[in-house]
Amino acid sequence: MSKKWPISLEEFMELSLDIMCKIDKTGKFTSISKASKKIWGYNPDELEQKLFLDFVSPEDLEATTDIYQKILKGDNLTSFQNHYRHKKGHLIPMVWSVKYDKQQEIIYCVAKETIPPKDYEKEKILKTSQAIINGTQNLIWSIDRNYILLACNEAMKKRFLRDLKFDLKVGQNMLEIPILTEEYVNKWKKLYDQCLKGEKINIEISPSGNKVLKPVWIQANLTPMYENNEIVGLVCHSSDITDKKTIESELKKNSELVESILEHIPMGVAVNEISSGKQLLMNSEFSKAYGWPESDLNDVKTFFEKVYPDPTYRKEIRQIVMADMESEDMSRMQWNEISITTKKGDTKFIDAKNIPLIDLDLMISTVLDVTEKVKNKKGVERALAEKKNILESISDAFYALDEQFRFTYVNESALKTMGKTQKNLIGKYLFSEFPELEKSVFKDYLLEVQQTGKPAQFEFYYQYFDLWFDENIYPSQDGFSVYYKDITDRKIISQALEEAYEKENEILDSISDAFLAVDEENNFTYLNKKAENLLNIKKEHALGQNIWDIFDHAIEDNVKKNLADAKKNKTSIVFDYFNEPLKTWFNIRSYPSKNGLSIYFRDITFEKHQQKELEKLNADLQDYTKKLETSNKELEQFAYIASHDLQEPLRMVSSFMAMLKNKYEVELDEKAHSYIDFAVDGAHRMRQIIIDLLEFSRAGNHQESIEKLNLNVEIDEVLSLLHSSINNKNVNLEIAELPDVYYSKTAIRQLFRNLIGNSIKYSNKDNNPIIEVNWTENKSEFQFEITDNGIGIDEIYHEKIFQIFQRLHSKSEYEGTGLGLAICKKIVERYRGNIWVESQLGKGSSFFFTLPKNIDYA
Repeated sequence: MSKKWPISLEEFMELSLDIMCKIDKTGKFTSISKASKKIWGYNPDELEQKLFLDFVSPEDLEATTDIYQKILKGDNLTSFQNHYRHKKGHLIPMVWSVKYDKQQEIIYCVAKETIPPKDYEKEKILKTSQAIINGTQNLIWSIDRNYILLACNEAMKKRFLRDLKFDLKVGQNMLEIPILTEEYVNKWKKLYDQCLKGEKINIEISPSGNKVLKPVWIQANLTPMYENNEIVGLVCHSSDITDKKTIESELKKNSELVESILEHIPMGVAVNEISSGKQLLMNSEFSKAYGWPESDLNDVKTFFEKVYPDPTYRKEIRQIVMADMESEDMSRMQWNEISITTKKGDTKFIDAKNIPLIDLDLMISTVLDVTEKVKNKKGVERALAEKKNILESISDAFYALDEQFRFTYVNESALKTMGKTQKNLIGKYLFSEFPELEKSVFKDYLLEVQQTGKPAQFEFYYQYFDLWFDENIYPSQDGFSVYYKDITDRKIISQALEEAYEKENEILDSISDAFLAVDEENNFTYLNKKAENLLNIKKEHALGQNIWDIFDHAIEDNVKKNLADAKKNKTSIVFDYFNEPLKTWFNIRSYPSKNGLSIYFRDITFEKHQQKELEKLNADLQDYTKKLETSNKELEQFAYIASHDLQEPLRMVSSFMAMLKNKYEVELDEKAHSYIDFAVDGAHRMRQIIIDLLEFSRAGNHQESIEKLNLNVEIDEVLSLLHSSINNKNVNLEIAELPDVYYSKTAIRQLFRNLIGNSIKYSNKDNNPIIEVNWTENKSEFQFEITDNGIGIDEIYHEKIFQIFQRLHSKSEYEGTGLGLAICKKIVERYRGNIWVESQLGKGSSFFFTLPKNIDYA
């Protein structure tokens, strides 16, 4: 029985300091020991399934291939030498022992690094030095102290014969080459003299300046030659770097173009390392859009902490971004109308997009400040709610659904897209008419809006129509409002831009605007895909062409003048231009660059159309406001006249009743006296109702003088008017130190007088009345609270008490007309405030009202 080894063959291989490996009959490594890392610099997994001949030095490749063929025929070798290429590029001398197993068709190898003897290396160097010198395409020569050529390689001779038509020979004075210019010869003489003084020189030399010769850049290395510690001459080695200099020049031009673009591009651009998050580049627009200086946003972690200071919101945003990034879906790597916080603490909205370059470990981020756009959109939405007819004039498709997802309205744009009529849709169930939507992301968003009450904006592909739509779903009072537009062309363009970006220019083609560049002579030097599509031209037809040869119709429309002014004055110019052949409005932004002009433009035809509609809407609203103001003034005047005319007959009734009672007091019985008292009391009550109605009609309807008020002083004035009631009921008042406000003195006194007066009037007879006045504030408003321990109000009447003439008690219990709280509500709402009550029957009441810090008239 054979003895069992304590370790496996693989474990034994790993212990060896030499390389042990197995190679299959195709020449590929199947396994290799860890010594490969130490000797060749490769981990075993980097070599497995790789051809072993790919790592043999070129000069040993033929001999090694022959040996490999012999091994496959059955020869075993115990010592074979060659050189293997290290991972860092240098060669490692190796000695090999090899055995071939025919049954398994496996070659077993042991390889050991060898160190060649110094004499061997020296002999090898001496043997190959001349071959190397004559084999290189670089120029090598040596001269003595008198500039006489001592030796040169074959490449040097051929170059002089080919380019200078000069047969270069040993003994030639290198400063006496006929075709070279005097300036160029003197340049070389200066270099020779410096080297002959003992200086080693490495220098780039510009072309000779001879117009007959092809301009050539040279990289020259000059080294002194010594004999007995004295300089007897020099050796020069030169190489042609013309291609390198040409590339450097082009790169410099491209770099300057990119720098100019990034600095003037109308969007923020930043570049970060994906692995570390470190910021590598950021233009001023990026910093401006986020409202933070570049120095504060030096990496991704810091960026999130600054821009999203609220930890909960920051976590939510980070999760969304990371999920979208991990999806590797480019369409998800853009986020619209994201709320951010600036360094000053202001809230802004941005559209952001990330473009990962995984192979380069780079992340390109772009941003647009859409704060004004968001604000304008909200304003437009309010206007659309008030003016329903404008829906038919906008280009977006729109329809409304009730809470059961049945159509209640569809505009013409939507009908064209759907291929239906109003008659076919109104009252019909959405998913019955369009069953394909049942299993789409659209339904998910619709249900989300229904559950959360928050609007949703998204893009989705409707396979049935083979179209992309940009959808906006908003909750409404009666159901849902849905806006959408066909963005298929935009999607196609976007995908084309991304493909162009990957192939040609990662940054320029990722921007949303069209872009083109022209040189000083107005010839096209670049244009992106967006520009091609908007202008209906192809890049290959435009490059090198003069812009005015292609767009001659724009010469007379001030476009040429504006672009010329931007170039002449070295300043940016922004203007709108209507392109008659394309029937399109463009917003054009021109920026001077080092080589000409950078021009950005976008289609604003829709914005122009919408601007006209909004101007018309604003004019209609202003006209309506004027008519409403006139109507209010007439109504106020009518109320004043009516109340005055109504009071006069009541005064007459009261007077004559008093006279009747005085004159016939003895003759009238008790019942007659009672009737007279009822009549007088009714007249007095009717007069009070008329006075309160007049006060209600005036409350909040006229322009009071707004002034700075010390509320503590104003409360004192109110309490002085209520002094008698306070003393009679022994009221305990607890009033906090109140703030200063900007308000109407008349309105504020009336407000506190009515609310405190109500707390006194409806006090509990079984307890001493306690009334407290407190307040709080936030960034935009004050909130006041008047609390009492009175009789309280049943919850079912909390809304009713603020309506006119709404009384919860009879006149015999509590006097009054039921207009006091209605007047308070009208005063508070006049200035965009709110008023409400929290109360339980028998447990007292707390009246709250808010006043904005900045008065905004309704």
